[in-house]
Amino acid sequence: MTATELAGETLPQVLRPRSTAGRAGERARIAGAWLAVRAQAHRQSLILLAVLLPVVAVIHGVNFDGWPGRVTDDEGTYAAQAYSMQYWNRIAHYTYWYDHPFGGWLLIAIYTKLTDGFHRAPTAVTAARELMFLLHLVSCVLLYRLGRLLGLRRFFAGFALLAYSLSPLALWYQRMAFLDNIAVMWLLAAFAAAASPRRSVGAAALAGTFMAFSFWSKETTLLFLPGLYVLLRQHRDPRNWRFVRRNFAGCLLGICAIYLLYATAKNELFEGPGHVSLEWAVRWQLFERAPSGSVLDSGSDTYNVVRSWLDLDPYLVPAGIAAAVPLLALRRLRVVAVLLLVQFGFIFRNGYLPNPYVTAMLPFAALCVAGLLDAALPRRAPPVQRDGLVRTGWPAPTARAWLGMLWTALRRGAVGAAVVGAVVAVALDWTPKIHTALTRDAGAPSRDATRWFLANLRDHGTVVTDDIAWTDLVIAGRRPLPVWFYKLDLDPQVQAQFPNGWRDVDYLMMGKPPDSVLAEVPLVAEALRNSVVLKSFGNGEIEIRRVVPPGCRADLPPERCEHRAGPRPKAPSRT
Repeated sequence: MTATELAGETLPQVLRPRSTAGRAGERARIAGAWLAVRAQAHRQSLILLAVLLPVVAVIHGVNFDGWPGRVTDDEGTYAAQAYSMQYWNRIAHYTYWYDHPFGGWLLIAIYTKLTDGFHRAPTAVTAARELMFLLHLVSCVLLYRLGRLLGLRRFFAGFALLAYSLSPLALWYQRMAFLDNIAVMWLLAAFAAAASPRRSVGAAALAGTFMAFSFWSKETTLLFLPGLYVLLRQHRDPRNWRFVRRNFAGCLLGICAIYLLYATAKNELFEGPGHVSLEWAVRWQLFERAPSGSVLDSGSDTYNVVRSWLDLDPYLVPAGIAAAVPLLALRRLRVVAVLLLVQFGFIFRNGYLPNPYVTAMLPFAALCVAGLLDAALPRRAPPVQRDGLVRTGWPAPTARAWLGMLWTALRRGAVGAAVVGAVVAVALDWTPKIHTALTRDAGAPSRDATRWFLANLRDHGTVVTDDIAWTDLVIAGRRPLPVWFYKLDLDPQVQAQFPNGWRDVDYLMMGKPPDSVLAEVPLVAEALRNSVVLKSFGNGEIEIRRVVPPGCRADLPPERCEHRAGPRPKAPSRT
């Protein structure tokens, strides 16, 4: 008998050496058993999500690139910065000036790298919107999970999911490639981890990590940090609370501090000559940025932004704010209610109000509406004990009990009628807007303009455009590189490449910026005044213009015009 056979005869089975494959198989069996147990415990929720998520996927996935159209430069900016990260190893396609932490477009760059999105999708913005679609599905699951952890019944947690996803306001903003959508996904993950029934150190570490990721996507989400800490404290276990809060703070501060370390390593933490700085960017964002006016002033930008929200959906956010007030008395939903009311209060400050600000209000508004319905509508009758046996239902009614039951029935009927009426009114308002979202291709003018430009203007003229088309022109190999119109006036490095100012511009491809924007970029305004329209798309939404300097005819190509004295725009350094 060999030594191995002898060992097999004498050693207990548990002490026999096992192969790597055997250990891996055992771990797989354990993991499968754990997943089976978890799936069985959450079987009803999984079935409900399996029904709701396909509906959400269809509503958000069909025509996601067509509606809304390219209504803001921000989508193109984040796509361009992601392209710069992926192909040029730079944080931004122009000088990075700490306007936002770069975690949001880093995630876009990772997605487009894994899926070859920039070369596969019709446009760079389309590739970024694909990621928004996937993140929205994840956000829906996290919102449902958070609702359940806060005590909502399955029906009402599903109701919150649908309200959050099907609102035309949500369709408008959650389809667009905004940093806010990325930040909200991480924010919901942080709140779900903080409310975890495990109450473990690991769950707290995840809450801090997800909150840090949310900060890295959009720094304004730090507004929710006090609410996250309160929620974590509400669900604490006194036995490990000291370690829980230490892990939460350690993960949060450690990951957020990397942003400060990056600025310090670049010698850009504090303002100084010849470089950008994090200090200046924060000061500008908080104190020096031009305010958009009061929401009570009908002529202010803030008023117009809020009015545009209400034009899209006059129900979800106002209903959530109204529901948040009585929910302040309900401990399990108090944090959600307070955070929604705080966001609402910030609208009234005399500061800058960005259009996507409402994005972070939507999940909390949906939870507040669903939470109030869950608290107001009756639950199943509790079991009662009669004759030593536990029975379901209510005890035999007395005369006084009959009156109470009658009052309860009337109250339930009134609440039910109000809920049905509200659902009908909302459905009548939302249905045509959802139909528009599924059928209208408002993004066609931008795509058509880019295709026409590349097909018909093949000379080497310098084109000034918005960031929506910038990346597409670069991917198509346009040389010299296109110039983002904002940088023509605001970036000294770009200005140095145009010694003759607007006369060194050959083509403009953009919509007409608002007067407030043109006031910031006078060189672009002058180029617009000295240009002729070559082709228009979408009833003037996008125009391709030829700049005609003095001494040059509009019918001559740019190289025939002798008006240049400086170099053409060069590609950004790849270092």
